[in-house]
Formats: sequence, C-alpha cells, structure tokens
Amino acid sequence: VREFHQRVLRGLPDVPEDSIEYVVELKFDGLAVALTYEDGLLVRGATRGDGLQGEDITANLRTLRSIPLKIDTGSFKRIEVRGEVYMPLAGFKALNQEQVKKGEKPYVNPRNAAAGSLRQLDPRICATRPLDFFCYGIGLWRGGELPQTQIATLATLRRFGLRTNPLVRQMLGIGQCLDYYHEILDCRQTLNYEIDGVVYKVNDLADQQSLGAVSRAPRWALAYKFPAPEETTIVRDIDVQVGRTGAITPVARLEPVFVGGVTVANATLHNQ
Repeated sequence: VREFHQRVLRGLPDVPEDSIEYVVELKFDGLAVALTYEDGLLVRGATRGDGLQGEDITANLRTLRSIPLKIDTGSFKRIEVRGEVYMPLAGFKALNQEQVKKGEKPYVNPRNAAAGSLRQLDPRICATRPLDFFCYGIGLWRGGELPQTQIATLATLRRFGLRTNPLVRQMLGIGQCLDYYHEILDCRQTLNYEIDGVVYKVNDLADQQSLGAVSRAPRWALAYKFPAPEETTIVRDIDVQVGRTGAITPVARLEPVFVGGVTVANATLHNQ
C-alpha cells in the first residue's frame, strides 16, 4: 500500500504529499455488473465480463428490489452505473436450507449463489433469490456533468436513488487508509455480506485521469485484500501426472478440507 502511495506521488508531482485524498471502499465478494439508464429508465444490465464484453442479464437484474427501474438522472441522457450484486449471508443460509429440502445441491458460497442466480434463464427464479446491490461508480455517460471527486460521485448516485455502501470513507494520506483497513478487518465478521478486502481510490477524478492505467489495472486504485484463510489437512497420497509435453508434476491427494469458500482435495506440488 505504501508503494502504491509512492507511485501516486510520482505520478502527481505537482500535488503536495499531504494533500492527496483517498476514498476507501469495501471489496465485495459478489458479481460486478453495469447498469445503463437512458432518460432515467433502466435499459440494460450486463456482467463485467472481460471488461469489454459481458453477458446481458437485464431481465434478471430487473427483479432486484435494490435496483430501481427508473431514476432521476437530471441532465444525464445516458449513464452507466457500475456496482456489485451480492447475496446477504442470512439469505444465503436460507437459500441453502431450501436447496437441501428440495433435494438439490447447496451452493458453496454466497458469491457462487449470486452468480448462479443472475445467470438463470428464467427471471422468475432469480426473483426468488435474496440478492442485493451496491453501486460504486459511473462508467460511460452522455449529457450532464460528472462530479469532480469519487466521494461526490457516490453522493450523486445516492441522489439518483441508488444504494451505496455506508462504510465508504474519505481519507487524507495513506496512514489513515491503513488504519481504516484494520478497523474493517476487525468488524468484518459482523457484516451481513462477504468482503475480501478494501479498495483505495484517489479521490480527485482529474488526478485519476492524470495517473491513467497500465493494461487493465488503473494506477489510481489498489485492492488490498485480507489475509487468505488457512486450514490444515493431511496428505493421503502423492500421484504423478504427465503433461502433453512430457512434463511430470506430482499431485498431493488431500483429506478434503473446506477453505476460502471451496473444498480442496488436490494440490499440485510443482515447486519446493
């Protein structure tokens, strides 16, 4: 995180070090979506996909109560709202209980349950799923004028009638950012949804433009993930796999263990 801060300083040589503001947001463990509103009406909803092309899931997104079908966008003729669909933990537990009652396989974690629900071919099935939505930014737009900061962008989205996360904070300097990371880590277990870290964003949108991006990663933002969960299990056997090029890879056969939302039974032993 401190290296990220130093890169920001190098990219903004005319900005005093003690005046750089960051916005700290939660990193949700859900499914990123983009909502397009034209003249205030929801006309399209899509998954993020590869960043250029995603899946059209408009019909399913229309069933979410936290996604309004009509908003007052003021002078914006067209606006793309970016956010995350997630499944609250209480809803996830109830859904899995229902799956077991019906003799169907329960979902492994809330993220898989949210993604599977949004990809249902029948919107009526999605409508029965306990899904929720937080927005965190604006993509493409036409008409209107964007705010000058990320924190003001979130306030604008709230004025539109969209939900933003109440735990977002504006910070001055990287020290406050790190302090808030530990606050969130301590209260993580009390939240009704899963997160796997925080996201730091340079608050000033003009500074974001100046910093730009490398490949698909913006220079003005950083995801700082929580420590990975760890579990201990037993190696029952080691097999050897031969790849198509003749490469030999030993594979550990493990006593299955549930960790990080998945059950792990095999692990390649490809380095010391």
